[in-house]
Amino acid sequence: MTAINESNLIHNMSQAYNTHFSKNANAGEALVHMMQISKIDHPNLRNINPNEILVSLSRGMNLSTREKLQTFTSEVIVYLIKDVVGSKLTQTELMAMTKPKIRA
Repeated sequence: MTAINESNLIHNMSQAYNTHFSKNANAGEALVHMMQISKIDHPNLRNINPNEILVSLSRGMNLSTREKLQTFTSEVIVYLIKDVVGSKLTQTELMAMTKPKIRA
């Protein structure tokens, strides 16, 4: 996978999350919506279960501030791109590309 494709995935996922979150102010719904929309962007994302991913990644987390919510949302996107899609970029590189695009 090339950096351009990763960048496009990050852009599409961020935009889907931000749009839904700004309309409903519910991060969980926005993340599920984002993952449902992103299934069409890459074949490896077609079989994901958004609810399972959120439960798995959010265990023990306290998402009481906007900063923590922004970080968690970025971590979900990075997980999808790194572990599900199979990016060769590091988590640090992906996080640097993702976090500035998330509005929480």
